[in-house]
Order: sequence, then C-alpha cells, then structure tokens
Amino acid sequence: MGIFYNYCKYNTRLIFHLLYNNVLVNGMENIPKDKPVLLAINHPNSFLDAVIVGAAINRPTHFLARGDAFKNKFTLPILKSLNMLPVYRLSEGKENLNKNSETFDSCQNILEENKVVIIFAEGLSENNWALRSLKKGPARIAIKAWNSQTPAKDLVIIPIGLTYEHYTGIGKNLLINIGKPFGRESLIEIENEALFVKKFNEKISNSLEDLIYVNPNLVEGSLEHQDFRKKFQKAVKENKSNSEIIQSLKSIETSQNKLREPAFIVYSILFAPLYFLSKWLAPKIIKQPLFFDSILFGLVLFLWPVYLIILGLLLGAIFNP
Repeated sequence: MGIFYNYCKYNTRLIFHLLYNNVLVNGMENIPKDKPVLLAINHPNSFLDAVIVGAAINRPTHFLARGDAFKNKFTLPILKSLNMLPVYRLSEGKENLNKNSETFDSCQNILEENKVVIIFAEGLSENNWALRSLKKGPARIAIKAWNSQTPAKDLVIIPIGLTYEHYTGIGKNLLINIGKPFGRESLIEIENEALFVKKFNEKISNSLEDLIYVNPNLVEGSLEHQDFRKKFQKAVKENKSNSEIIQSLKSIETSQNKLREPAFIVYSILFAPLYFLSKWLAPKIIKQPLFFDSILFGLVLFLWPVYLIILGLLLGAIFNP
C-alpha cells in the first residue's frame, strides 16, 4: 500500500479522537487475516462509511464508490491512491455503465491477491436509519470469485453494520458491528443466477438487520431522535456490548474494541477553531447535505497538521515575544 493511503488510514484513527465521542467496533475477529474478503456494508453516511471502516480494520482495503466522484481530474489521482474504484449508476450516464465491467474485473484481481474489497450493499446512501433493498453488485462479485479457479474462489463475505447516533458534526457515537463470515458452501446448491442473487441478498439483509438499528421513520432532530440519542449515550456509558446497545435502542454478550477513550472535552476545546472553520467551509465546498459529514471529516483530516503548526507558532509568539 502507498504512503498516502497509510497516512490517511492512521490519520483517520487520530481524527476519531477529535470528532467522535466513541467508535465501538465489535467482531474484529470475524475478519480472516489470509483470505480474500468482501465486506458488504450498509450505507448511511456517504464516503465517510468506507473511510471509517477502512481505518477501523487492520487489513488494507479497496472500496467501490459512486462514479461521478471520478470525473474531476484533480481528485482522480487522490481517489485512486486511496484504493477507490468507480461504480456508475444509470443516472450518471448510460454510456458509463460498461465501465462497471472493468471495475468488477479489478475487484476479481484484488481478491485473487487475497485482499479486501468494500462494497455498499444498498448502493445509494441516505442519512437515516433505514435498511434499503440491496443491489446486485455484491452477488456479482461473489459469483465471479467463487466460479474462478484462482485464490479468489476462497472468498468470504462479511456483512458490516454501521449505526450512527447522528449525522451532523462532532460528538457522536458510532457502532461498527462486524458480522459472521460466510462462503460459497452456504449457497452452493443454487445454480439459477437470479435465485442466487435473491438468496445472497436475503442472507446479507438478514444479517444487517441484526447488526444495525433500523427505524426508517426516525428523523434527525425530532423528539423521537432526541430520545434515541439519550438511550444511545446511556448504553455507551454503561459499557454495554454493541448488540446490547442495538437491543436497547429497538443479547448476545460480545467483546468490543474502543478505538478511543476520549479526553473529549480537552480535544474539543483545543481543536474548536479548526472544527468551526471546517464546519463553515463544508457547505461551501458541496451543497448536498448528504456529504456534509464526509466533507467536514475530510477537512479536519487534512487541515489538523497545519492547524497544529499555526497554533504552535502563535503560542510561541505569545510566550516568547
């Protein structure tokens, strides 16, 4: 993996300390160290979903992202250096759909090298707590890998569920629930491709329903959402497992890894100017609310080293005039 990829991966872990109260990861042991892996994830928070999962797990990852992000010639090399692969939708131009075959071929090559691919099973992203119908992409990748005579045939599928406390700014809790892996053996008798895709998606969807909080009627900022946040925060403070937190929001005892034990107040005060600058810049860079959290996170990710240098110079000037 490249230097820029590794910098972003470990820098993202540092940013958890600045923007999140807690990122609780459960089921890390479900990800094998030496097999090709397809991570099928729900998609509530745009590009940030892949960035956070990629930073949280120990293995390097490649992930599929919406094709229109690759149109900008300036950002294209950055996206490629972050191991991003484009997937085009009909809304992005019928002429681009053929390019998806190249992306799926690239996924096959990656899996043949026993690496990890992230795909968003729902396809589209929305800032809510719904679980949408799944697309054909994950099944398409799995079929190609399992039917090969390469190391990709050992591919395992792992559902991952993300549950955010909210989608607007700092101070949130996030659950990352990593489900149990499954391979071709659980679907081996299904030869009809349409039926295979249906059963494959049902298997992932059923797993995701157990891994995330699902409430399509929950609206951020509503009274119901305020109650949801109180329950979420209370369960985290009580050190409940991720599955218990999910159950308390709607019990299997599991171990969980905290990616941070925050001195959150200290961090918040120290980095408040950077945060408010980033919060001011984010809507000016992109108007769609869906991407606000991702842009905010990205600005803090890349600006905080510069911010620390400026802060150090200012403090030096004050205390050593």
